[in-house]
Amino acid sequence: MSELAVQTALMIIGLVLSATYSGSEVAFFSLVNQIDKLNTDGDFGKKDTRILKMLQKPRKLLATILIGNTFANIVSSVLAAVITGKIVAYYGFPAAIVYTVEIVVLTFMILILSEITPKIIAINNPLKVSRSMSGFIYANFILFTPVSKLIAESTMSLEKSLPKPNIRMTAEDLKTMAEMSEQEGSLKGDEREIIENVIEFGNITVREIMTSRVNIVAVPVTAGLPEVLELIQEKGLSRMPLFENDLDNIMGVIYSKDILPYINTELIDSPINWKTIARKALFIPATKKLDDLLRDFQQEKTHIAIVVDEYGGTEGIVTLDDILEEIVGDIGDEYDEQEEKLFTKFKNGVYIFDAKIDLDDLDEILGTEISTDEDEYETLGGLVYHLTERIPNVGERLNYKNLELTVHSVKNNRVKKLRVKPDFTIQAKPDKRQDEGI
Repeated sequence: MSELAVQTALMIIGLVLSATYSGSEVAFFSLVNQIDKLNTDGDFGKKDTRILKMLQKPRKLLATILIGNTFANIVSSVLAAVITGKIVAYYGFPAAIVYTVEIVVLTFMILILSEITPKIIAINNPLKVSRSMSGFIYANFILFTPVSKLIAESTMSLEKSLPKPNIRMTAEDLKTMAEMSEQEGSLKGDEREIIENVIEFGNITVREIMTSRVNIVAVPVTAGLPEVLELIQEKGLSRMPLFENDLDNIMGVIYSKDILPYINTELIDSPINWKTIARKALFIPATKKLDDLLRDFQQEKTHIAIVVDEYGGTEGIVTLDDILEEIVGDIGDEYDEQEEKLFTKFKNGVYIFDAKIDLDDLDEILGTEISTDEDEYETLGGLVYHLTERIPNVGERLNYKNLELTVHSVKNNRVKKLRVKPDFTIQAKPDKRQDEGI
């Protein structure tokens, strides 16, 4: 074999080694957030053990890979220059042109074959590549120990001497990191969602999660014990506001456990002064942020608060469960019934919606844009009350934006269900007319 052929083969080997080091660098350091996937007792026990040993010393590992990669690139470059010189001498080509072509071609080969391509492969298959390269890189890890250890310690000393940057991460940065971690497999979808919910937690107001006034289950001061017990059993609630005359006059909060001493044959039918049993209520504005409310709950040692408007009227209630559900999602308990179906769709494109469905959910189901941040109401029933400014009659029809709304049922002076027909020819102006329903 000629000397030129040997030099060409060595140059190619150098490029292959450079690609190996480049891919290994990305693969190994992509495993930092996937350590749980390594199993020292499994089928890849020896390989995973080597990987873990190297990842325990990341500075030394990085130095090892960079030493090997730099050496491979230098060897390839030198050999390419030698080969080019021989071509110039043999064929008599202009040296300037040939060396320029050599630099361009070698740079292209190093970038494409030894850097970009192996790194793309490694970032898409970090575990597989790491296991494949673990033996070769571990041998380098041991072989280059004197030099890599010196480099690692030098960089550490240099890092300590430099001023530490004041890195501030925004909420969007944290969300992006969570999304990337999910894509890499180090986070599950629900874990990523919890992280994003925690990030947004401080920006959410009580109004966004509270139970609105029309859905409050409360105890009147005139109620008898059997009535309250029936209410507790029916609704499965452990805390209920106590009111006098109307919900704007909240006297306190009734805890179901405080009623236990009265449940016996002698007192079951006796009148009870609920005001003496009720605990002090915590009143908060609807604009309070959830992180502030959580601190209030901790300080007051309570799990429920009455939400009031700017005039002191009751706007809703909010509980600790509401706050926790904002972070981790729906929290069920042993009293929860199967989730209530809030709408029914018919073949003719007509829907029957429960009036308490959130407008955000309505928009998601229908593909509309009814809900806005400026609205003072959050439910379909709240929208109807806003449009009519009274309790509408059964069969009354309202045209709003792209929806034809018809009152389907009313109970106890409250709209229960509405017939909704999407119609994108309808104008935004409400039209109060009568219809027979469906």
